[in-house]
Amino acid sequence: MTTSVIQTGARLFRSRLAGNVLSLYAIQGLNALLPLLTLPFLLRALHPAGYGAIMFAQSLMGYALLAVEFGFNFTAARDISVARDQPDVLARIYWTTLATKALLLAAITIPVAGIVIVTPSFRADWPVFAASGLLLIGNVAFPQWYFQGLERLREVAAIQAVAKLVAAAGVIALVRSPDDLVIAAVILSAPQLLAAGAALLLRKPLAPEQFYRPTLRNIGQALRDSWHMFTASISTTLFLHTNAFVLGLMRGPEAVALYSLATRLIGAMQAFVTPVAQALFPRASLLFAENSTQAWLLLKRVAWLLFPAIAFASLLLAVFAPQAVRLLGGDAYSGVVPVLRIMAAVPVLVAVATLLAQTIMVNVGLTRQLSRIYLTVGLINLVLLPVLIHVYDASGAAVSLLIAETLGPVLMAFALRRVIR
Repeated sequence: MTTSVIQTGARLFRSRLAGNVLSLYAIQGLNALLPLLTLPFLLRALHPAGYGAIMFAQSLMGYALLAVEFGFNFTAARDISVARDQPDVLARIYWTTLATKALLLAAITIPVAGIVIVTPSFRADWPVFAASGLLLIGNVAFPQWYFQGLERLREVAAIQAVAKLVAAAGVIALVRSPDDLVIAAVILSAPQLLAAGAALLLRKPLAPEQFYRPTLRNIGQALRDSWHMFTASISTTLFLHTNAFVLGLMRGPEAVALYSLATRLIGAMQAFVTPVAQALFPRASLLFAENSTQAWLLLKRVAWLLFPAIAFASLLLAVFAPQAVRLLGGDAYSGVVPVLRIMAAVPVLVAVATLLAQTIMVNVGLTRQLSRIYLTVGLINLVLLPVLIHVYDASGAAVSLLIAETLGPVLMAFALRRVIR
């Protein structure tokens, strides 16, 4: 088996895909490291209540972000990958997607503002919620789906690295105490907006040369084409943003701080998956459209390398959780350790789900089945979540997340068994 893995690695290393992945790992390593380096400054300066308030506001904005994205991160990236050699089609896809996202941003702003205004606990922290709205503007301003579809992943990773350097410098220079809460919220919510600015400074084109004026019919068709991925994204929210949001409603910002710090560390482990997923998706889209046999072979080779690596990293995180938490946040965040250990298996489960859902099911036309799976998992999480939080606080939210992330890949495997055969 060891020889087989080495041979698989050698074949992948010689491929163009491997070049994309390795370069992405080099830059994504910086992208993952910078937030972790600045995290101790934030945790100590803001204290659990302040840090939790920002995470709580961002969990609300997560719902709005889903409406703005509307599944285009997958459908538009897939369509651009297939149409990369057709300038007219590429321009139509790009400008239609951008116009649709801008309209969705305008539409979602009003209800989100209304929720903040009419909810007393939200209204008291309205500047934090307003600052967190930069997440939505940045999502429209920086078309990551366009870069991904064209396999310009090294560029997007480099641009994001520049943006995170600026953000890290801002945290160190400007965030010193709980009085800097709003400043911290602005910095933590602006990475994509900073990335758009960095792209302009670096003279990296954010759009194709050819312009296309989208019609209402184009926009309507784009919404219909992405509907199933949007519903799937809504369903995943039932166990992603919802866990932190419900935890905040039931137990307050400090509990959200414990849960969010654990998810931040888990996210650092999941950064091992991100470069592979970003590089693999457009290539798999093209291969599934032209030669499905080669697509399946590529996915098997990637799985042999990816899954053992992410499992080992997750094991290390579970073992050294106390040391990691003490280093980042100090004794004030000691309650994160049990939450983090419960979540330790999540990166492995997410890696499996990413390969099954985003790379396979989207590309073989099973988006409807995928949205049903996410809806089922999300509803189960929604039922279990309040009970588990009531009994176990932040650890209960972690248990609910672990159950959801386990059910997802299992149901996806069942849905794919006929296709795999």
